[in-house]
Amino acid sequence: MSGMTLRRRIMILLAVAAVLPSLQAEAAMPPLRLGDGDRLLILAPHPTDGILAAGGLIQEALALDLPVHVCFFTMGDNHEIHSLFTRQHPNPLPGTARSMAPRRQIEAITAAGQLGLSSDQLIFLGYPDGGTLNIWQRHWRSIPPFHSALTGGHAVPYERALTPGSAYAGEDILDDIMEVLRDIQPTLLLVPHPADHNADHRALYLFARAALGQMTSEEPAPRVLTCPVHFTQWPEPRRFQPLRHAAPPYFLHEGTTWLEFGLAPFQVTNKLAAIRRHHSQFRAFPAYLESFVRKTELFGSIPDLAFPGGIGTAEITDDDVSRFRPDDTLQEELARLSEPWSALAGQQAAETQALAGHDNHFVMQTLSGDGQYLTLGFEWASPLSAASTVTIHLFGQRADTPFGDMPKITMMTALHQHMAVHDLDTPLPSHIVDRLPGGDNELILRVPYARLGTPDRLFIGAQLSKGHLPVDWLPWRVLDLSGTSVETPPHPDSTASLAAHPPVLPPPHPPAPAASTPPPAADAPRSATPPVPRLIPRVRLPHARPSPSEADDPVFW
Repeated sequence: MSGMTLRRRIMILLAVAAVLPSLQAEAAMPPLRLGDGDRLLILAPHPTDGILAAGGLIQEALALDLPVHVCFFTMGDNHEIHSLFTRQHPNPLPGTARSMAPRRQIEAITAAGQLGLSSDQLIFLGYPDGGTLNIWQRHWRSIPPFHSALTGGHAVPYERALTPGSAYAGEDILDDIMEVLRDIQPTLLLVPHPADHNADHRALYLFARAALGQMTSEEPAPRVLTCPVHFTQWPEPRRFQPLRHAAPPYFLHEGTTWLEFGLAPFQVTNKLAAIRRHHSQFRAFPAYLESFVRKTELFGSIPDLAFPGGIGTAEITDDDVSRFRPDDTLQEELARLSEPWSALAGQQAAETQALAGHDNHFVMQTLSGDGQYLTLGFEWASPLSAASTVTIHLFGQRADTPFGDMPKITMMTALHQHMAVHDLDTPLPSHIVDRLPGGDNELILRVPYARLGTPDRLFIGAQLSKGHLPVDWLPWRVLDLSGTSVETPPHPDSTASLAAHPPVLPPPHPPAPAASTPPPAADAPRSATPPVPRLIPRVRLPHARPSPSEADDPVFW
């Protein structure tokens, strides 16, 4: 044994001894267990995301001989980690992006093989990295497909994609995801968290939820769990700590029920080896990627906001002040690179200068429905500047209507200015939305449900911008409007008094004592009897994987 190896082991043992008391004090979350008959599908925005979020769970499912598939939304041709440093997604030269796509696809196949997955368990959709949220917000119906500066086109250019030639349009993405769901029929579906700081992650969550909403008649529906991945100041700490429990970001303490999966030591080692297979990413950000290797993995259940019959109230705080503010560790890793550090640093400086005097952030979102109208309230930390623009998206969904055909209402306004209302690119009369009086740091709007297509489900998003530069945004939320409320909607004439005397939106109703079994959450399994967990000790090694290489350095426990 070399002196260097012995010294490294001593240092690791000392570090473990130092943190062991705090590790033992960590509170364990409810465990995520797999059962007989489970079929696991991971919807990964980029090639590294499936392993970062669920590398241990994938190994466990394979060890239990359960069907496992990973579906990649994009080819990762735009370096998703770089987007954490700037407010607008940085775009490399098209030629560089096209050459990066096949490389990252090969890395994804190799890394999956490290975990025991074969290439036929991987699905590549090939939609534009950095452009999918734009597609969700704008490119439906007759709107021309999104044009990607990276691929130089309007359609999927990759031969190994699921449907080469699919347009960069909402309907095509939705069709692909629905095809994958129908073919695999998962019982457990892992999707990105809607608060993720990377736009492609948020877009994939929304497309997945819309696809499931179109398939409500196709039973049974999978259980949906979200996976946190890319945040500018998470995971903490930003270093390799395989003995530490994973903990969710501090600002996701409300609205998400967390489960954890505990990894066996060999699963931790193999997850690290699989991450290292993504050489193009690991070489640039080793400490950041190694920080995802913990003794547990996190999965969150996010129930929809229940407004039965369009009636209900909700008050949602927004505690995330870390958006667009990468931490020092991430900055230091990027600064070691000759490129693209200079370009990103220049873009970051230009954005900071352009934002001077206009920085702000959301602190509260309130929703109130009376059966005919939805009232939305937004509050910021400080009064809005005259140059700030607020954009609100309201996308309705009905199971009996194609999602692309439903109204997709976008409202844009600035301080004390006229409100522009559109259904995609079609202008609508501004008077269909009532703007109620409020303070300089709040906006209160009222919209009739009928203008939203009388939906069963409603997707709500909001963003604050200065010109084309994003200042802050809220995670999209889903309102479940199905069911019948016991309350009686007010007469239409009563809305006049609301306009004359706009109320402060009330806090949520306190939960009433349960008189009967409550309905299941929107993302809960719909089967009458939940699967019985298969309680088999993890004694088997993972399936066969490629021959050992420098990527297989062990984790010392």
